[in-house]
Amino acid sequence: MTVRVLCVGECMVELTHLDPGTLRLGFAGDTYNTAVYVARVARELALDADVGYLTGVGTDDFSAAMRAAWLADGVLDRSLIVPDHIPGLYAVRTAPDGERSFTYWRRESAARALFADDAWCADLDADLVHLSGITMQLVSPTAREALVGRLAELRRAGARVSFDTNYRPSGWASAHEAGAAMAQICAVADIVLASREDEEQLHGRTPVEASIARLEALGAGEVVLRDGPEGAYVSAGGGVRHVPARRVDRVLDTTAAGDAFAGGYLAARLANEPAESAAALGNAVAAAVIQQPGAITPPEIRLVEPEQVRREIDVTTP
Repeated sequence: MTVRVLCVGECMVELTHLDPGTLRLGFAGDTYNTAVYVARVARELALDADVGYLTGVGTDDFSAAMRAAWLADGVLDRSLIVPDHIPGLYAVRTAPDGERSFTYWRRESAARALFADDAWCADLDADLVHLSGITMQLVSPTAREALVGRLAELRRAGARVSFDTNYRPSGWASAHEAGAAMAQICAVADIVLASREDEEQLHGRTPVEASIARLEALGAGEVVLRDGPEGAYVSAGGGVRHVPARRVDRVLDTTAAGDAFAGGYLAARLANEPAESAAALGNAVAAAVIQQPGAITPPEIRLVEPEQVRREIDVTTP
């Protein structure tokens, strides 16, 4: 049976510095990156999955090129046309150590205009719906209420909801506003993916188990806390387990590492892998991505080797 996945958010025009005077054009955005990696990992795991992407687009040439890129990446076009608007844009610079910095132009984007209203919530329909904190930056308070209601309705019908906190301070008036909005979505999510960096910025430095307990108390039955080069901590009904990261010889570009982890993790869970195995697989996908430039790796790059992933799992308590 085909599993239907719908990722929701903003895909933008991406300009990546190849050198100080040369930029490469691409298309990316956190939930879109995750959609690509869910689709790719699903294929590598022989999982029958239709992965769609819902956002706002215009009728301009960049919107058309973006939608063509989705199809090339194996992602179904579930976009909605927003007249007189165009995609958002960002530029990314990567430091020698692989860390990156971003500059955004997205205040008048088609996605922001779409998510300001609540009509799009009626288009949410899948076995798994995935959103992020960056998605929530664009959703108005009125639309957020409609979104929470729609997600609860989908869950009652048997669907699952995944939420990646993915906190970016520049997109919010305050950490308090961001935390309150994210808490509303966590309350109707089955799976919450977060990072220690997100948690520290939003709620201060706390032990791993305390962060996971806080997220679980909001309502999610499955919580994954990413911890950069240390790997991930997983709680899925059986206590907290640590799954170490896969080591790499050289980090070229950390763009989309967390999104790639999320894509690998969700695909593995949809393929009925245990949470610890899914986290190990997510670590493997992230390791492959950080050794390539940009958010989306070339399609010929193999992302997972399930048997190797299983051998790497070393579950410990934090």
